[in-house]
Amino acid sequence: MTVTEIRPSVGQTLLWFLDRYRGEEGALNCPVLCRLRGPLDRERLREAIDRVTNRHEALRTTFTGGGRRLKALVHPAVSPPVREVDLSGEPDPGACADREVARELGTRIDATGSAVRITLWRLAEDHHVLCFNMHHMVTDSWSCNVIFEDLCAALDGRPCAGTAPYSRFAEEQRAALAGPSGKRLSAFWGERLKDVTLPPLPIRPATAGAPRDTRLVRHVLDAPTVAALDALAKRERSTMFVALLTAYYRALKAVSGAEDLAVATLFANRGAEHRRTVGFLANMVLLRTRLAGDDFAAHLRATHGTVMEAFVHQALPFQMLPINLGRTDRRLDDVVFQMMADPVYSTRAGGLDIEVLVPDDVATRFELELVAVPDRDTVRVLLFYNPDRFEPEFAESLLAAYVDICTSAARSAAPHTDQAGARPRLRTGGHDDQ
Repeated sequence: MTVTEIRPSVGQTLLWFLDRYRGEEGALNCPVLCRLRGPLDRERLREAIDRVTNRHEALRTTFTGGGRRLKALVHPAVSPPVREVDLSGEPDPGACADREVARELGTRIDATGSAVRITLWRLAEDHHVLCFNMHHMVTDSWSCNVIFEDLCAALDGRPCAGTAPYSRFAEEQRAALAGPSGKRLSAFWGERLKDVTLPPLPIRPATAGAPRDTRLVRHVLDAPTVAALDALAKRERSTMFVALLTAYYRALKAVSGAEDLAVATLFANRGAEHRRTVGFLANMVLLRTRLAGDDFAAHLRATHGTVMEAFVHQALPFQMLPINLGRTDRRLDDVVFQMMADPVYSTRAGGLDIEVLVPDDVATRFELELVAVPDRDTVRVLLFYNPDRFEPEFAESLLAAYVDICTSAARSAAPHTDQAGARPRLRTGGHDDQ
């Protein structure tokens, strides 16, 4: 079998540029990370990895060229190398594994050689950590869930659900954008984002030649707060994603004084045919909302309308939005909000207890990114920022404002909240990732 050359998608072309522009420190890495407990059959694990890799053409794709000459090369069936590291002799294997994982996730993947890098750390005879680390050009958050599910099915010897190849999605996307659909999308966004401006935040000009860095401040929204916000969202016929995004708008308004706010987010961008397609299908969407007054519920309704409109028109690639910000070094994706899909935290497959790990300390390619991570009944709130562009004090004040808004909104909604103790449904309504 020979290597097949295909045209990269619009999104892959953008990520290739970003990889050269700000791909340091693993900012474009997208991992599946899990803990394996039980007697590990290494041969069975390798066979499962081979099956998953060969099932999805994106995982066998490398890239060459650049710009308009960028090419995607799909390789025939392969058996990807698995780097094995034995940490069982270390004084504290768990702490050592944490450092090793952080180092792996912070190391750039060169997609010209292989877009997938797999590592297995042995902490004890019956305790391992597996990292299926991928370049974002071949995966997204939704795809990571598919890969994890397929890996578990392969370990159990079960068949996987049918899938369409990524190259088909790329072809369909190009055809749609070149036709009437593309014109309608461009017209919608041209009107929706007319005269849009970015939130007036205290962002400094980028330092020429400065190495990119990512800092993080964090908080955990407790279970009662999450339950109350979820109940409020349901009363407004909305979702937890919208409620948490509304709080972000409110926090940005609090620190900037602006009422016309634009925040970028990622959507899964998948129809029924591609629900199990692995690749970079996600699209970034610019969500513009105007907040008048101080009523959180009214703001939630306004945000819900913005999100629903954007979801219907999400298929126009972000870099094709008809917007000109003029002479500025700011970008449309300077300010980002994401809510991670509620993952399957633990399962059993191949005689192993498998736990999904969601690391916090990862790099980001954005200047200011707030990520909400459902964690059973709570939500971890992670605010990533580029210290070259923002002062730590600003990031801390923004997070503090966000937390205060969430707790205040939950407190106001509490008298109407069902206290029966049912776990809230943390739905994202078509949102992707990361």
